Amino acid sequence: MAYALPYPDNAYDRVLSSLMFHHLTTQDKQRAMKEVYRVLRPGGSFWIVDFGPPQGTWSRLVSPIMARLEEVSDNHQGLLFTMLRQAGFEAVADQAHFAILFGTLVLYVGRKAARNV
Repeated sequence: MAYALPYPDNAYDRVLSSLMFHHLTTQDKQRAMKEVYRVLRPGGSFWIVDFGPPQGTWSRLVSPIMARLEEVSDNHQGLLFTMLRQAGFEAVADQAHFAILFGTLVLYVGRKAARNV
């Protein structure tokens, strides 16, 4: 499970999640982000591609339908950005937006703070 990764602390330089977070409840999204933070090395990055706030006419039209099909409401409200910051990630940014048939995909990136030397 994303919120109980079987890896040691500080094990990875980068973690990627592709179209998975919209399947998780709010609580499990938060738990998963904290778990990713734990397994990242200092200076490591977390990349998420998932549904985000609707952009464009089509995306706004299908947004209410998609919100009922999955746990995507947090995503549509832009809360993944906030959750990343709450989990401890720094330099959180949405790097790109992609329009698809089912809405808007957003690439979010967050970094774990590097250790002070």
